[in-house]
Amino acid sequence: MQLFKAKNMLTGKIKISCILLFLLSMLYFQRCTEEITYPESVQFSSTVHIVDSSYVTKGIYGSTDVPGALVNLSGTSTGLRFSAKTDRRGIATFSHLLPDFYNCDVQRVYPEDTVLQFLGVAKEAVVVGSKAVQKMSRAADSFFVALKMVARTPFVLSEIYYNGAPPPPPLYFHDQFTEIYNNSQDTVYIDGYAIGDVDYGYLDDPDFVYCIHLYEFPGNGTDYPVAPGGTVIVAQDAEDHTMKNPKSLDLSNADFEYYNPLSSDIDNPFVPNMIQIHHKYGFDFLYSVMNDAIVLFKLEEGDTLGYGPFNLIKVPKAWVVDGVEYKEDLGNLEFKRLSDDIDAGLTGGIPSYQGKSVARKVFKIIDGQKVLSDHNNSFIDFQVLDIPSPGSIE
Repeated sequence: MQLFKAKNMLTGKIKISCILLFLLSMLYFQRCTEEITYPESVQFSSTVHIVDSSYVTKGIYGSTDVPGALVNLSGTSTGLRFSAKTDRRGIATFSHLLPDFYNCDVQRVYPEDTVLQFLGVAKEAVVVGSKAVQKMSRAADSFFVALKMVARTPFVLSEIYYNGAPPPPPLYFHDQFTEIYNNSQDTVYIDGYAIGDVDYGYLDDPDFVYCIHLYEFPGNGTDYPVAPGGTVIVAQDAEDHTMKNPKSLDLSNADFEYYNPLSSDIDNPFVPNMIQIHHKYGFDFLYSVMNDAIVLFKLEEGDTLGYGPFNLIKVPKAWVVDGVEYKEDLGNLEFKRLSDDIDAGLTGGIPSYQGKSVARKVFKIIDGQKVLSDHNNSFIDFQVLDIPSPGSIE
């Protein structure tokens, strides 16, 4: 009998303990899901002044102050993001800010009819800019950002899958691909264009970008036409990667593939190889699964390239057609690789090996053709795709 009572008492204690544990866990979960409210005593308001260093805004408004610009602030430690539009004086006012270091990105889009009316040119004009790691802890901590005009080009980098496939097997990154899209209304040849990955540390060079690898599309100038709205897929390895990783992709029908002839790299004989111009290191042309900057260049016959420090190849900025920078931490603009006139923002924000890609958003549709967002700001232009879609515009 004593044993029976002891068992009952023990069972009761276990039940009570389980109930208490359940209630505590529910309370903890509720607290974790509640929004954090910061005391008003630490909040403050401040401003950012936006000016245009190009001729566009002055030609339209008679002043370099930019009205109607979208200004975004991102806290590097809190992760909070604030947005505001500038007034007629080019001032964006932010309230409820918290003391932090902020990254700022800005864009202003002038529609085609406005540009035609004031400047006599029938095309949309976009000016962009950014500033990194600005300390803001009080109202007096204001700053200004100077914008530059974005040059429009027919080809854009429309999708980049750098992230790597989920395990098993672990660390599978051989299925990376780059998609290029003809964003114009004309047929354009991809012959002579080139793709490179840009190293960091040379952001202030006004004339060159410094590439770790550089690979050129083959052709004599008219071999590989791309129709309006057409895509070109460049695979790291043009094979069916699902045979090695069931969560990967079939890239056996890619249009081109990177091939390193100096290694035992996989070579699909039915897919044209990119021409190796420079290959600093690695078994293949591997994009970082965390942080990198991919740039599309237009090379001309007879162009010569020089070399920078650390065996990097120098490519003139004038040859840049498009560029996209991605990072795992979107709040970190401190070690940016691309200047504002190439990419004023970042895309990504994805932990490695999730099987996700980054892709441009559709901006508008003209006569049935999708025109992709191209404001030279990946914060604005790009989205994350849970399932990569080579050759298909989402």
